Amino acid sequence: MNTDSAGGRVPEGPTGRQIITFAPVDDATATRELRDVADLDVGTSRGLDDPAAAATGNVYLEELRIAIVDSAPDQLGALSRAVGDSASPILAVEPEVYVYPFGAIDAPPAVAQDDSDAETEDDEVDAAETYADTDTYTWGLKAVHAVPPILATAPWAGAGIRIAVLDTGIDLGHPDFAGRVIASQSFIPGQPVQDGHSHGTHCAGTAAGPKSPPGTQRRYGVAHGSRLIVGKVLSDSGSGTSGQILAGIEWAIQQGAHVISMSLGSAVAVGQTYYTYYEQAATAALNAGSLIVAAAGNSGWAPVGAPANSPSVLAVAALDQALQRAPFSCVGLNGNGGEVNIAAPGVATYSSVPVSKGSYGFKSGTSMATPHVAGVAATLARKTGLRGRALWQELVRTALPLPLSAQEVGAGLAVVPTRRRPIWDYRPIPWRPGPIIDPGPLEPNPIP
Repeated sequence: MNTDSAGGRVPEGPTGRQIITFAPVDDATATRELRDVADLDVGTSRGLDDPAAAATGNVYLEELRIAIVDSAPDQLGALSRAVGDSASPILAVEPEVYVYPFGAIDAPPAVAQDDSDAETEDDEVDAAETYADTDTYTWGLKAVHAVPPILATAPWAGAGIRIAVLDTGIDLGHPDFAGRVIASQSFIPGQPVQDGHSHGTHCAGTAAGPKSPPGTQRRYGVAHGSRLIVGKVLSDSGSGTSGQILAGIEWAIQQGAHVISMSLGSAVAVGQTYYTYYEQAATAALNAGSLIVAAAGNSGWAPVGAPANSPSVLAVAALDQALQRAPFSCVGLNGNGGEVNIAAPGVATYSSVPVSKGSYGFKSGTSMATPHVAGVAATLARKTGLRGRALWQELVRTALPLPLSAQEVGAGLAVVPTRRRPIWDYRPIPWRPGPIIDPGPLEPNPIP
């Protein structure tokens, strides 16, 4: 399926294909049900030579118990009737929809004077403080404590943790990611993993950029010790489908991702519930020890978008440099999963972009907040050993409260775990007189 419109606009709404969610049954039972009910022959994802074929062919995703099919009206009717049949394992039949990135390019902000020695004095959030980039680090790193407060260290950098970034791919030739990408796969027909957009490279950089970028570049990555798993689920023009997202999630689970970062989605109306297929995929991820974090959306005072509105997906809001909700950041207007869970920096975020586009640049959006949270989650996973649901709970528990409603920012600001520096007690050594030694007779020095 071509996800790019003729006029260059990112398409929205249903694609025309259907996504079927199954109860816990074996693969053979699920595929037989599709054949018996709607005369649909469906291959399994493990049998695909090219995972991008999931975008065009009928495919069953074994890890998720989800099928993506192109059905005729009579087949769709038969599938829909099966949902109400207690003897059928089909739980839901829902439309595949187009998805797009939740980010936009910004003009670069002013850079503050380097204040690396003038940190905040404790772990409390100063609501009056306004953050700014310095010559050595981005304002987002300071806000989430990846650059730790005074009298603290941030020793956990996500070493050994795998962050999957499902987006527009990554610039595999960018020097900042040399040796960092341990697996990559494109789910876009005819397009390699190489990022021809820039959104994916930017998000990957925020989550896991290097501790010491080359040259005079400031540090911009949260979990600089982690490794990257990159799935290209959005095209070079910035569009994809929910089916491609699901295929990417299954692949990321199979690759052993501990955190799955998704800065993408589609708009949701007031009162609209979550898609069953996204919730089933997120539950499968949590059960496998993978936490999905997703952007809340950039539609302003509007409901959290999909898939972030799923109960088992951590929804991320964006904050500005004053730690206020960014005006574009979606809010929790719908319940039952449509709440904002946590917040992170998402305005004028400096990170990597493809070398062909300048190597580094600024973007804003809940897309930029999401990889900050993914990086924080990686550091927490490294420190605590927690995975899946337990990691979610710890991430929310350790968030710093903000003077804003939970509807806007959830539990508050996601922060990297820090450790207090020891304060040494240098007690003075009491003076004790030593032994008096008689030097004997002294000869006077002659005066020349």
